[in-house]
Amino acid sequence: MGIHSRHIAPEFAAGVLGANMTASRKPTPARTWLVPFLSLLIVDATLLTPTAASPEPATTIKQQLASFNDSDFRQLEGRAQHGDPGAQAALGMAYEEGVHVPKDLSEAVKWYRRAAEQGNAEVQHRLGVMYEQGRGVTRDFQEAAMWYRKAAELGYAPAQCNLGTLYLEGRGVARDLEQAAKWFEVAAWQGDAQAESNIGYMYNYGQGMPRDDRQAVQWYRKSAEQGFAIAQKNLGTMYALGLGVEKDEAEAMRWFTKAAEHGLARAWVSEALLYMQGSQTAHDYAMAERLLAKAVAAGQEDAKPLLQSCRESIARDAAVRSQTADAAKPRAR
Repeated sequence: MGIHSRHIAPEFAAGVLGANMTASRKPTPARTWLVPFLSLLIVDATLLTPTAASPEPATTIKQQLASFNDSDFRQLEGRAQHGDPGAQAALGMAYEEGVHVPKDLSEAVKWYRRAAEQGNAEVQHRLGVMYEQGRGVTRDFQEAAMWYRKAAELGYAPAQCNLGTLYLEGRGVARDLEQAAKWFEVAAWQGDAQAESNIGYMYNYGQGMPRDDRQAVQWYRKSAEQGFAIAQKNLGTMYALGLGVEKDEAEAMRWFTKAAEHGLARAWVSEALLYMQGSQTAHDYAMAERLLAKAVAAGQEDAKPLLQSCRESIARDAAVRSQTADAAKPRAR
């Protein structure tokens, strides 16, 4: 289940907190090869690179910029030069996206800074992202943390979530799990889906707060119901393992499927594991093979050995069926 900060084009990367949470049942003797792979059915600790802001305002600004004619854009530049923070933010985005002007990230940072210095929380957050990612400036986590904090203290939930991630990782600030949990929780109470998923993880693993799987499930559910893929996958894992909720593989599969619909490769792996060794799920190794092949094609490297073992098992089963069929044939006298 995952810890994340945000980014413009979400891209999942392997996390640093992925303690294994496997089911405590014994494998069936015929499938002992699955045992090393049960660790793939885990609560993800996935870190996302930061996002520049809530996508809706940014999309609106880009749409407005695209609709401007040359005269409109010159007026925008004039307002920015005269200190209008909204115009400065829009001009920064124009340079970041290359709309009406050549793309120039350093120029984007210049205009974002002017707007941020006037107390625009969304642009403060965006500037923090530029520093965290090293876009248009030298990468500087301390500077990122400073701008995130300014926006966070103004109540901007995406910045609160990103500041929490910096505290969790100890980047730009001293590592402090309690501070991480605090900022995730503040953002989560505002309905921020990523923060809800993050605070679920913190409860799940007792990071910065007492471990409480029931609370974890509640927060994962809030995030999952907003369509956040990692939370959907993590909520499925809780149902699959019976953590904080009654074990229910059908419900687990439902949430894994929702996460997979967003293209989350680990969700395909989780679905495959239920098809291979679920105690409440009909085994279907052909389906598991298809799901694992999709995960591998999507770049899920740790699914490769599981896919190979699944295919070997299918081949062995086919050989056994063939031998059984041969043995059942009437023999010539």
